[in-house]
Amino acid sequence: MRKLSLRLRIFILFFTVSVGGLVVLNNVFQDKHNNIHDALSKMELSSSLREIRQASREDSLKAQSLMRIYSEGKAAVNIALSESRIMTSLVLLIIIVLSTAIFLIVISRINKPLKELKNATDQIRQGNFSVHLSEKGMPEIRELKSSFNFMSCELEAVQTRLLIAEKEMIWKDLSRILAHEIKNPLTPIQLAIQRLDERLQTDPDTVNDILKESLSIIAQEVENLRLLAQDFSQYARANQPALELLDPAEALSEIVNSYLSNYEIKLDLAENLLIRFDKTHFYQIITNVLQNAIDACEENPKIEVKLYKERSYAVLSIIDNGKGIAEEDLKRIFEPYFSRKTKGTGLGLALVKKLADVNHSIIRVKSSPGEGSNFTFIIEEKSP
Repeated sequence: MRKLSLRLRIFILFFTVSVGGLVVLNNVFQDKHNNIHDALSKMELSSSLREIRQASREDSLKAQSLMRIYSEGKAAVNIALSESRIMTSLVLLIIIVLSTAIFLIVISRINKPLKELKNATDQIRQGNFSVHLSEKGMPEIRELKSSFNFMSCELEAVQTRLLIAEKEMIWKDLSRILAHEIKNPLTPIQLAIQRLDERLQTDPDTVNDILKESLSIIAQEVENLRLLAQDFSQYARANQPALELLDPAEALSEIVNSYLSNYEIKLDLAENLLIRFDKTHFYQIITNVLQNAIDACEENPKIEVKLYKERSYAVLSIIDNGKGIAEEDLKRIFEPYFSRKTKGTGLGLALVKKLADVNHSIIRVKSSPGEGSNFTFIIEEKSP
């Protein structure tokens, strides 16, 4: 059974007390009137009539006059009693109507600002701390609104400070990470250049002996810088996907084919599956997870890529025989900038999680140290 609102309970209580009290008052008046009426009905004229012996016509006339006066008085009293009852009922009705109207006006003046406060608190809960209430109404309501507005201003100020602090922290972390990641490839580039310069100064004729090696080092580290910039760019751009019907088995075969010449990758792909996914995002997810699996294997990487149907979902698993992930790190592997590798930005798996989310797929990871890792994606199957 639905519980009555506070406003309705107050109204029922007020109405019950008011009507009950007025009914009791009316009954008291009615009892008094009835007592007076009964007393008049029982009145006798014997004392007056005994004084009149009615021995003569004059006595008879006096008796008749006295009876007429009594009857007229009694009738007047009855009329007065009826009018009194009518007036009493009318007054009681007016009191009920006026008291109810006053009560409804008071409730309305309380209810409206309470609704405003409720709506304002809903906006606060949704993160809009700029809401401001007009400070009108009864003194108590004005004081309540004033306190709410003060709280709202304080929350907005706190939110602003937190956002500024969060942005500063992000920029500091980003600057630190960028400085660290850029310094790593710059150091071997600088050493290769210094080595070439020293050889030119001391023995120019043998520069060609180290030129190829130095250029290879420089080219490799420049490529690392390019990949670093690409990782940051991809993570920043990941937003709304361009969804299209995609054959995951065909896409996986194309992606894995470029790795087969260097790594042992086993494919177990179910046919006739279709998903709705951004094709570019799918490529980024698979290449990032594959590269992460290869990096996790210290030697002789053995990767297994499985695609199968489970109920109305396409399930994709990438399993490696690497060193695995520690339990305390498993909860953080999708955090931006988190990485246990000596090289890398820590954005690869963060990008994978972000792209999986925007494409409405679920990612799960199972891993234990020394036993490898299993990255599983659950994607809703779509009909053509």
